[in-house]
Amino acid sequence: MVADEPPAWAARLRAERRDRCWSQKEMARRLREAADPRTRAHLASPDSLIRMIRGWERGDHLLRDPYRVLYCRVFDTAEADLFGGDPSWGTTPIQAEPSPAIERLETLSRGQVAELLEHLRDQWHLLVKRDNLLGPRHTLTAVREQIALLEALLRSAREGSRLDVLRLAAQYAESAAWLHEDAGDLPQARYWTDRAMVWAHESDDQLMLAWTMFRRSQQATAERAAGAAGEVIGLANAARRKADVLPDPMRAAILQQEAQGHALDRDERRCHALLDEAQMWAASVRDDGDARGGHGSFCSTAYVEIQRARCWLMLDQSSRSLSAYEAALPVLSPVYRRDRAMALAGMAAAYAAEREPEQAATVAGEALEIALGAGSCRILYMIKSVGSSLDAHETLPAVAALRTALAGIPAV
Repeated sequence: MVADEPPAWAARLRAERRDRCWSQKEMARRLREAADPRTRAHLASPDSLIRMIRGWERGDHLLRDPYRVLYCRVFDTAEADLFGGDPSWGTTPIQAEPSPAIERLETLSRGQVAELLEHLRDQWHLLVKRDNLLGPRHTLTAVREQIALLEALLRSAREGSRLDVLRLAAQYAESAAWLHEDAGDLPQARYWTDRAMVWAHESDDQLMLAWTMFRRSQQATAERAAGAAGEVIGLANAARRKADVLPDPMRAAILQQEAQGHALDRDERRCHALLDEAQMWAASVRDDGDARGGHGSFCSTAYVEIQRARCWLMLDQSSRSLSAYEAALPVLSPVYRRDRAMALAGMAAAYAAEREPEQAATVAGEALEIALGAGSCRILYMIKSVGSSLDAHETLPAVAALRTALAGIPAV
């Protein structure tokens, strides 16, 4: 673990809040609402409580009652699940005193470890499918639990058995990175990408190393910092440095990611050349949303065309963007509900750019319903941006309905 990583319970508090797309101010409000009148009278003021929440999520100090109880009420979670079962727990998972169940893991025979790993591999595919259907809110907790098991196994695993555990741990860590990214928590996304990278390097998992470069490139796209285009392109280039050994789905996914970097760089020709190449590799992709075809299995021909639409939008060609979205959305697999929501949010932005506010608001409303159900702050940010761009049309019924729906969502 890195030195500045927050304690496990603190990271969990932050993740649970972010999974729900709540601001710290909203968290303070909900904690106060969860208290009975007598307890509420003795709680910190709203401003002080926000500062306390900030400190708790950094792990600066431990929670005491009644705040522990209130957190459990708000998240509808058992205290042992939220805080690790130890009221004074203030250490990271690796430093924490192992539970009897974890200690038993360290006594498993090599055959038992292999059997457990096979079970966890199957679970990973189920979690990927759950994420595609329902989003990070319904998946992150289970992924973190499996990572804790794998970290426990790593403490006693040696030689070949250790390599097997490392490869699966890297796979789960990379999934955690994506889930945190989708939930809008880029610091945690970067942290888990780094963990996946370290474990992949130790186990000499070249495909996972390439995939962590892809994930880093994707995170750089999301950050949109000054000079991000160069980083997006460079990391994607690094991911496909050994392109000849990459499976087709992974190769397609990395190519379309690099194309987004060139769109940010305003290089239309290079962007679409890469998307055309990605289409060629995506032609063989067949996936049911559980990634049994390996990393990048989501990158179907429909997915590539949705990214083409997104790139047209980055290149300020909203009419072409709309045409691409309209062609791709009907053929996108229904299992990828969140990808559909992201595409709808992009289409709404294109309609707004085309000065079609009612269409923009209607489509954004469709995306909003999916984004809220999935807990995807990434999509929610985009929908809120569309909503803000329609302020001048607030008297239109569809725009007014969208503004009302967005007004009920806390700032994130």
